[in-house]
Amino acid sequence: MSGCAASFLVTPAYASPAEEDAAAQLSDEQKEQFLLNAEIIEEKQLKTGITGSVRAKLSDGRITHDAHIQDIDIHKPLYDTGTRIEANFRDSYKFNIAAYRLDRLINLGMVPVSVERVVGRKGASVTWWVDDVQMMEKDRFQKKIEPPNRANWNDQMRNARVFNELVYNTDANLGNVLITKDWQVRLIDFSRAFRTAKDLRTPKNLTRIDRRVYDGLKSLTAETLNTKLGSVLEDNEINAIPARRDKIIKLFDQAIAEKGEAAVICSVEGH
Repeated sequence: MSGCAASFLVTPAYASPAEEDAAAQLSDEQKEQFLLNAEIIEEKQLKTGITGSVRAKLSDGRITHDAHIQDIDIHKPLYDTGTRIEANFRDSYKFNIAAYRLDRLINLGMVPVSVERVVGRKGASVTWWVDDVQMMEKDRFQKKIEPPNRANWNDQMRNARVFNELVYNTDANLGNVLITKDWQVRLIDFSRAFRTAKDLRTPKNLTRIDRRVYDGLKSLTAETLNTKLGSVLEDNEINAIPARRDKIIKLFDQAIAEKGEAAVICSVEGH
């Protein structure tokens, strides 16, 4: 992961059971307001990662809940990632916010709520700490832990791959996939996503898609993307999204024509 500490992400939020229950009832909009306005009463630097991420405890006097704060925002003409030289490299907290907003536009429901807020005189993403995490997908895979519903799990992971293709996430890895106690997938850390490439990275990984996500992709418009993402993405980053979306839809439509809709379109329980 580029910005989050794996060992830190699977520890619980510091809140009483009553506060946890109250937080669980909040809508996305209410979580946004909490993250924007609640007082930051404690911060702890994450021990690993390279972007100086912070785990913070926030309180509005009624609810206490944790958040992940990331303020990295760099742009380099050329950057050696360790595996390749990337032109027009960006590593930005703003992409966490864009990922959350785009997730909701396409009915995915896997990315935690994230807002832009000034923290310590710097712009930052303040992201809702994912509740009830039992492990990362990296741990599940290494320990060969079998999901209770393999078919549902596979379809969740296929949806996650669709999203990572849509946002062109160059840091998609199993450490950035969290698993809740009820076996729902949550995706984190998009600071190296939203590249300007208009092609897909690994189209062969796209084999099935949830009906709601498929319909959400088809309904995306340039106007909606500009309205929802214009404050956190540059124009060329926004313009690349519908180009990739079109390729994703074309790929699935071809698969439907060849295999039939039942083999390609699914309905993922819990989303």
